[in-house]
Amino acid sequence: MATDTRFMGNSIEELLVAIAEGVREAQSALDTAPQFDGNGRPLSTYHLPFLDFTIRVEMTTQTDSGGRPVALLIAAPKSSTTSGTQSQVSGRLIAVPPGEGLPVPRMSVSTGGNIGGVATISVKVTNSAGETLANQPIELNIDTAASTTLSTARGASFSRLPGTRLEAAVLTTGSDGVATTRLLIDPQQSARQVVVVNATLGVASARGAIPLEEVG
Repeated sequence: MATDTRFMGNSIEELLVAIAEGVREAQSALDTAPQFDGNGRPLSTYHLPFLDFTIRVEMTTQTDSGGRPVALLIAAPKSSTTSGTQSQVSGRLIAVPPGEGLPVPRMSVSTGGNIGGVATISVKVTNSAGETLANQPIELNIDTAASTTLSTARGASFSRLPGTRLEAAVLTTGSDGVATTRLLIDPQQSARQVVVVNATLGVASARGAIPLEEVG
């Protein structure tokens, strides 16, 4: 019987997830609507703060190949002639902003040009409330795939030489929410190449691109 109950629970879970996914897709479609009319006047926008739902379900049992009973939970039609047990599932799905309503981190990466084989990298961390975030650990990595894509667009294949590296890969933001380091550039690195640096803080991320040609 425990197996039957678990199967029924999983079926309800799948049903609720399907409803939630439908609501998210509907909101996504609403978000793509035009924000302004042909004269530049703002148009009304819509948001789904919650969804109340009621679903009639029917539980029936059938026997598997081993002779064991298996519970099946399906949406019940308006008129049903089966002998299964019918019930009703009601509830409300409420939209929760990212971060459960709390301010979420935001990052930006600023880069300098190649001056004598060195390019500066600055990472600023704030949140959606506009506050700067101090003492935050930032991880930096060179994104080889993105570097290859941008270098190819400039007519160069990307190949990172040993001397091209981050001076520091783990940073901590100061009281102003900013952390800095440098990209050291191998003198044999092609000037047409581009190095892309990723900065991450938890689920937040940002990237910056550094063309390798030297600037005065």
